[in-house]
Amino acid sequence: MIQFKWDEMSALKDPGIFAGWIGAILLLGGLLWLGTQGIRMEMTARSVNKVLQEAGDQRRIGAPRPFRSLPDQGSRYALLNQPGGAVVFSVMTGGGALPFVAMISPEGIVEELIPLARNRDMTLEQVSPGFLQSYIRRIEAGEALITSREGKK
Repeated sequence: MIQFKWDEMSALKDPGIFAGWIGAILLLGGLLWLGTQGIRMEMTARSVNKVLQEAGDQRRIGAPRPFRSLPDQGSRYALLNQPGGAVVFSVMTGGGALPFVAMISPEGIVEELIPLARNRDMTLEQVSPGFLQSYIRRIEAGEALITSREGKK
């Protein structure tokens, strides 16, 4: 039978309590992240619609689509009163995130890429066209994947 001395138990007790606190904080953060997903999606849609309105665009995004996101592809939304959809995503460049919305046709092709930053012209100059084309290809491939999954149901 193994017997621990009191000093050995206290040496294990302190790291155990610390690990328990870290685990609880991570669990609470994860639950809050999942619990506020609907609110965050609604706030994103409201912000994007405000930018589109300021730009004079008549399109508005509505409810999130069932396949909201694929890895590294942003959030997918349906368009209000129009066929097609939109993907809101960010591009990391120059040490910061540049937000964009990609308007998608009903056929799954990116029709337009709209920067959501205040300085729209400067935003497009900061990102190389090839880099944006890679994002467009990924969004279109994700749209094809979603369409094929919805067709199987």
